[in-house]
Amino acid sequence: MSMSESRIIKELDGGATLVTSESSGVLELNVPARVKLTKPVFLTNMLSSEADCDSQLEFHITLAEGSEAEVVIADRSAVDLPFQTTRHIHIDVAHDATLHLCNLEELCSQAVNTNTIAIANAGRVSMGTFSLMGGTTTNDVTLDFTADGAECDLFGMVIASGKQEVTNRVRVSHRQRHCTDRELYKYILDENAVGHFEGLVRVFPGASGADSQQTSRNICLSRSARMFAQPQLIIDTDDVKCSHGATVGQLDENALFYMQQRGVSRHEARLLLLSAFLSEVIDRTPIEAVRDRLHLLAEGRLRGEMNHCVSCGVCKQ
Repeated sequence: MSMSESRIIKELDGGATLVTSESSGVLELNVPARVKLTKPVFLTNMLSSEADCDSQLEFHITLAEGSEAEVVIADRSAVDLPFQTTRHIHIDVAHDATLHLCNLEELCSQAVNTNTIAIANAGRVSMGTFSLMGGTTTNDVTLDFTADGAECDLFGMVIASGKQEVTNRVRVSHRQRHCTDRELYKYILDENAVGHFEGLVRVFPGASGADSQQTSRNICLSRSARMFAQPQLIIDTDDVKCSHGATVGQLDENALFYMQQRGVSRHEARLLLLSAFLSEVIDRTPIEAVRDRLHLLAEGRLRGEMNHCVSCGVCKQ
């Protein structure tokens, strides 16, 4: 983007800028070398309209060598209409730079949300994707390691009920040596909700020392909820440490019985076990304020206190 067609929205620490293009509408966050932002960058998209609408955003995040940033992107809707949101996020993290990114979805039951995220990582990246409410959501993440020793932590949480459908697709390419990726995605599905997790890790020839762990853990609370998990590995070199696993089940009846024997009602025991199940994902979020909010939102969602989950059977006694 040339300076002649760009407009600075906000100036940040150390010469970092948040700019937009007057012609294309592309939003860019640029962090110069060895600059560490002291505060997270929050971008909130609030959908409110008397009619359905289509919201589109292209966002580029560029971190130069040795820089550090925290970014939170939140999609929310004030009314229940068939909104459509489309996000194209391009991330370029240079050597020894660190990016912490959080994607938070709190949309209405009719919304269709599509996120396409492409990450070129030569440093360290952690990215959390949290689908708490919505209609149909698809998150496509592509990660390419572009330097030796790069690291990435990808994690996600889904709470879905009614007719919600949430898909997370993750494709990781190890093209450099001694790169590390961790993937952890957890779903709680109730009523007629449908979940998909599709993970593919490919280790290319010459990418020795690759360290990859891919995990999908899921709980279905009703007989009609459906979860489809498909983790995959393609390894074309030696000297690697790669694993993947997926489970789909229900709450542990033995654990519920154990808690009831100690005076905890079955209702509260279910909520405690579900909250503990999600905590492993939420606690990976390094931004304290976001982590606290996620715990509150997840607990409220599980208890059925929000308008979007009035019919949810998660907390029925």
